Amino acid sequence: MRSLWSRGNRWLRGHRLSARPILVDSLLALVVVVAVTLTIRFVNTFSHVSNISDLYVIGIAVLAARRGLYPAVLASLLAFLGYDWFFITPFYTLTVDDPSEYVALVTLLVTSIATGQLLAVVRRRVTEARRHQTQTELLYEVSQAALSRSDVAEVYALALRRLCESLGLVWSQLFVRNGSKLDAVAQFGTPVQAFDARYLRQRVVEEARQIGVWQQIPNNVRIVSELDIEAGQASSPEGGALVEVYIPLSIEDQVEGVLVVGGKATGDPLSGEEARFLQAFSNQLATAVQRDRLADQRARARALEESDRLKSALVSSVSHELKTPLTAIKASATTLLHGSATDEAPVRQELAEAINRETDRLTRLVGNLLDMSRLEAGALQPRIEWVSIADVVADVLDRMEPVVREHPVNVEIADEIPESPMDFVMISQVLTNLLDNAARYSPEGARIVISANVSREQLRVSVFNEGSSVPPDELDRVFEKFHRVSTAPGGTGLGLAIVRGIVEAHHGQIWAENVGRSGVAFRFTLPSPAVPAGPRETCTVVGLRR
Repeated sequence: MRSLWSRGNRWLRGHRLSARPILVDSLLALVVVVAVTLTIRFVNTFSHVSNISDLYVIGIAVLAARRGLYPAVLASLLAFLGYDWFFITPFYTLTVDDPSEYVALVTLLVTSIATGQLLAVVRRRVTEARRHQTQTELLYEVSQAALSRSDVAEVYALALRRLCESLGLVWSQLFVRNGSKLDAVAQFGTPVQAFDARYLRQRVVEEARQIGVWQQIPNNVRIVSELDIEAGQASSPEGGALVEVYIPLSIEDQVEGVLVVGGKATGDPLSGEEARFLQAFSNQLATAVQRDRLADQRARARALEESDRLKSALVSSVSHELKTPLTAIKASATTLLHGSATDEAPVRQELAEAINRETDRLTRLVGNLLDMSRLEAGALQPRIEWVSIADVVADVLDRMEPVVREHPVNVEIADEIPESPMDFVMISQVLTNLLDNAARYSPEGARIVISANVSREQLRVSVFNEGSSVPPDELDRVFEKFHRVSTAPGGTGLGLAIVRGIVEAHHGQIWAENVGRSGVAFRFTLPSPAVPAGPRETCTVVGLRR
């Protein structure tokens, strides 16, 4: 008997109606009955209409379709009493003179209740179908967002917002496991900061069970209990208002997160169906979390693979470039120390020049490596000043004379070319790398042409060398790190990558193009506004555009 009483209490708590809807439905039932009664009284003043009591059935049917079973049953009882009181003789009493009128009254009551119940069932099923459709659309929307959006934070925010809108929840919050702790990754509304929230989340992770928190309003006592969502139980054995629900996000028997939702804005308890939908929704979120983790793992794997590839490329390219000048330096130094022919001045001069030349080559190689690391770190910032490109070219040619000695170099720059804003040292490095590239990959004696002009507030510089070309499909790739043209083996593949980084740091552009069959030209442009009339100050360009 006690068990039956307990189950009855739980059913009542799970299906209780709040006072406001009951009051509204009661008033609507009274209004419908009064309106129909007045209509019948008005019609009867002109003529007697048989079966006019069916107007009550119509009103009750409309009420059942709009508001449900409770107002329809109440209106049926009120219609039964009202029709007996006003329209069955003797009037204004609940007694009946003619026994046949009992049949009419009972027929009215039964018909009204049956019609109201049927329409209430139809209304409930239509409401359930719409709710199912909304929930299905929500699950589909979340799954599509997880597949189509790259930012998983947007997916989480969308999912929580749509969940609260669908179930009428006050707030929701999502926690994802990060090592041994849970990180809050998204929320909607303003979550309640309960003192035991962290403990409850950890308990859900450890036990992989749903937990509900109810609060008894009079004494402000929090009741924590396991929530059996599968059985559709969302009410507390001790009563109270549902304020929090903790649901684990389980992935292959491993809890990877916790979904926490607040109670309904109306204060109503969660129905069994809504509780089961929460479980399905958490499973969908768990799938999104798993997909995000797999994407992170793939990204890390690709990054490691790319890192290994770059390391291999660096070792294979730099090792050869280091070995060649070191071998030449070692041979020249050994000859100077032990060779019998070194007594002759011309031989000593030639060996010293070889050591100097190969040392400069090593210096450029190490400088390229350092410059590339600075570019990657964003630490190489141009220090802009007004400089003539003719001065930069003259300085570079003076330093690069040993490298381009075997190539005639033509400089086509007008004497009156205006100054342009640039970093003298960096643009010198650009021209140094381009000249080194031209001398390295063109036949001995091939002509190199350096030209520059200013047009439409742009400085245009070109370095052209005869006798070599770049395959058309590699013209865009020659500026990539460690990329070496297939027809020209050797080199580190860093020089042109550094050139592009420096030019783009100046907000310029660089490209390569084959000039007919005669050679290849590397061209770059830099912004070159009109020279200011006042004193010119040095400034710094912050950041790189890669």
